[in-house]
Amino acid sequence: MNTSRVTRGVHIIGAGLIGTSLGLALRHAGIPTSLEDANQKALHLAHSLGAGETHALRDPACVVVAVPPATTTEVVLAALQNFPDAVVTDLASVKAPVADTVARSTHAHRYVGSHPMAGREISGAQGAQGDLFRARSWVVCAGAGSPKSVDVVVGIAEAVGADVVHMEAQAHDHAVAYVSHVPQLLSSALASNMEKVSAEHLPLAGAGLRDMTRLASSDAALWKEIAGLNVEDVRAALGDIITTLTRIHDAHDIGPAVEELVAHGAQEVARIPGKHGGGRDMWAEITVIVPDTGGQLLKLLTAIDEANVNIEDLAIEHSPQQPVGLVRVSVQEETAAALVTHLTTQGWNVVEA
Repeated sequence: MNTSRVTRGVHIIGAGLIGTSLGLALRHAGIPTSLEDANQKALHLAHSLGAGETHALRDPACVVVAVPPATTTEVVLAALQNFPDAVVTDLASVKAPVADTVARSTHAHRYVGSHPMAGREISGAQGAQGDLFRARSWVVCAGAGSPKSVDVVVGIAEAVGADVVHMEAQAHDHAVAYVSHVPQLLSSALASNMEKVSAEHLPLAGAGLRDMTRLASSDAALWKEIAGLNVEDVRAALGDIITTLTRIHDAHDIGPAVEELVAHGAQEVARIPGKHGGGRDMWAEITVIVPDTGGQLLKLLTAIDEANVNIEDLAIEHSPQQPVGLVRVSVQEETAAALVTHLTTQGWNVVEA
């Protein structure tokens, strides 16, 4: 971890979810941090949480702009002017518009675009988490930034436990349209379609629908700005989805068309990196029926720990109108069989492996 270039401290403009989370993470890493926000209530909350001081550091190594996308370019340019000895980065989820504007200024060597691939559907400082960036990708778009400036931004990402990925701004915007922006739109579209389901039938919804619509609780105003700044790439990604769904919709025999789609989807989802960058095919999922009473989840986790098995992921689903829950545990493939045997001998009802 190279944090030597940020020991002078970091000044964060924007005390929302991302800015506050970054402040918490940097202070935990021992890096001096200060905060700035036009919303004094938000600033006070972030300060109260321990994310940084409310008076700007006199000579910060870096100024991090964590404001809404629509105002990012303006704030970046002001920060470059107001902090002439600092590197400036921004955390907006669309990089090219900011980079293109800053490239035409005299301060381009001190600007490095970046984007931590982390967030929550909860907005504001109240949703901040000090470990939000740990083991998450943090994209660094060097652009016209000097090697020294890039090193400072990389140092910040490494200090908060993120995995640095170097990309060009245009390539970043194209990629996030597919892996971030359009998934949000699809989640919201699916949730919007629930208006066609009567309230009495909504209890039929299972974990699949809940997983698919989790993002639908996101900030609508924020996504208006993101989509507006990444129009062409979002339209291209949406066009691909529409083409795929139209092919299913218009198929003379929908069964084989659906089979082909699902098979292709299963093939592609296996390419999405899992924990520590490993593929999903490295995991095995087992499902355990757990009584819906106090202490049962703790007992299950204790039993898994006794088997000396590390949990890669965990999800809980309650069976509608049943006094049990389904706990899905993902573990490394080579440990799955032994875990199933151990849990079964302990009296747990393992329904699949």
